[in-house]
Amino acid sequence: MSGYLALVLHAHLPYVRHPEHPRFLEEHWLFEAITDSYLPLIDLLRPRAGLDREPTLTLSLSPTLVAMLGDPLLQARYRDYLDRRTRLCEAEIRRHRDAPHLRALAEGYLDDLRRLSAFYLEDLGGDLVRAFADLEAAGLVELMTTAATHGYLPLLRTSPTAVRAQLRIGQDSFRAAFGHRSRGLWLPECGYFEGLEAEVAAAGFDYFIVDTHGLLAARPPPPMGIRAPLAAGAGVACFGRDPDSAREIWSPTEGFPGHPDYREYHSDIGLVPDPGRLGDFLPPGVSAAPTGIKYHRVTGGTGPKGLYDPAAAAERAESDAAVFLARRRVALSRSRPGGAPPVLVCPYDAELFGHWWHEGPGFLAAVLAGLTGRDELQATSLGAYLDHYGCAGAARLAPSSWGEHGYNAAWLTRDTGWIYPLLDAAAGELADLVGRHLAGQGPGSDPSREHQARILRQAGRSLLLAQASDWPFHIARGSAADYARTRLRDHLARLKVLMDAAAGAPLDPRRLEALEALDNPFPSLDLRRFV
Repeated sequence: MSGYLALVLHAHLPYVRHPEHPRFLEEHWLFEAITDSYLPLIDLLRPRAGLDREPTLTLSLSPTLVAMLGDPLLQARYRDYLDRRTRLCEAEIRRHRDAPHLRALAEGYLDDLRRLSAFYLEDLGGDLVRAFADLEAAGLVELMTTAATHGYLPLLRTSPTAVRAQLRIGQDSFRAAFGHRSRGLWLPECGYFEGLEAEVAAAGFDYFIVDTHGLLAARPPPPMGIRAPLAAGAGVACFGRDPDSAREIWSPTEGFPGHPDYREYHSDIGLVPDPGRLGDFLPPGVSAAPTGIKYHRVTGGTGPKGLYDPAAAAERAESDAAVFLARRRVALSRSRPGGAPPVLVCPYDAELFGHWWHEGPGFLAAVLAGLTGRDELQATSLGAYLDHYGCAGAARLAPSSWGEHGYNAAWLTRDTGWIYPLLDAAAGELADLVGRHLAGQGPGSDPSREHQARILRQAGRSLLLAQASDWPFHIARGSAADYARTRLRDHLARLKVLMDAAAGAPLDPRRLEALEALDNPFPSLDLRRFV
């Protein structure tokens, strides 16, 4: 055997749920990811039951995503989204009745949507959390989780209680959803700082992943580079990302998804305002937004785009998967002989496959099909590799992230610097309030203390949601920046009201109920996690 390939998919979305509006555009983020990525992933994995002796990939599910997937309101809105997207496809078929190629594309979208809708509603019963659990029970995947709301830990470390709460509540949420602890931790944005492993271990995790330089710059230098995990301290192992396989998928110039045969993500019919065409699909007041209906291929350059050819794209995905595997075999053949077989860790955002890269699920299916038990290159999950071979040594890891420039720049800019002092002060104040509340608890049931605990739990939810890495990332990039700023300020404002109430200020019970209805993840939130 030449070694192992460890595919890791990280499925995460920020908590976007707006019961105060009948339809809300940003909720489409979830609906698009379900339709384009999560359902195709489940669909391609289920037939592999019984083919593999051990999990062939590791799948990270964030607590916020799991909460949204299981939320009855969002489930009902997703069914409505499927209906609206179906009607839009039907309208496109009628609109292109005299254009055979475009009509065939629209018919293909409608066929795919109807098949996935039936899969979701009939085969899975609308329960994706259960579907993922079933994949794990069948031995197809190893599930793991991330921090509670995907807070970027290197910039939350000024308040130790913030890091601690993010990790432990993430573990609590996973256990509540899947009935066991998560062995692995996806560090949000692969963000690592020295000493973090102690909190990771205290939260009950066995291993985590860092970007390439986090491992290669470790001291002493790792004997196998990024091709084996290291003991990072506190009984926790660390895997490093393979840079070559990352570049082949992520690079806009060298990556497979940029090939001219593939579908152009930005060629969506919904990006050109057309009320008569889009009015039924988009929420009220929204004139343009992605619909999932795209007629052009990447083509290349800035000139006119060629029409999309699904058959050519599917063939390209198969051939690219073969190239991907061949390159991994060559890379592993260059590893030093002796010791444990090397492992190449290939972590990606799950939403890349299907949503951003339409042919991504076909590529994944071909990669998994090419990893047979007879091959010198075999698939593994991170936990399975660790169980079989352990670590290649011990070292102090280097601070790192997988963001632009490799450190904190993607989340700390001139436009986002105001965020972190507010989060730090809020975490300290909440820790103080919760500490005083817990210290004053005695035997018996005091209604006023129960009410204060309820207020503090909701304050904890507001703080966690404000800490999400998604908001500074969107603000820094200028993508959905206004929405991200609004969410941050709203969560901080709600937190202030709730902490004032916990300290003795009056709070109308109806307002507390309204806040609980707006932000309802972590229903069994343990206040001890904040002190």
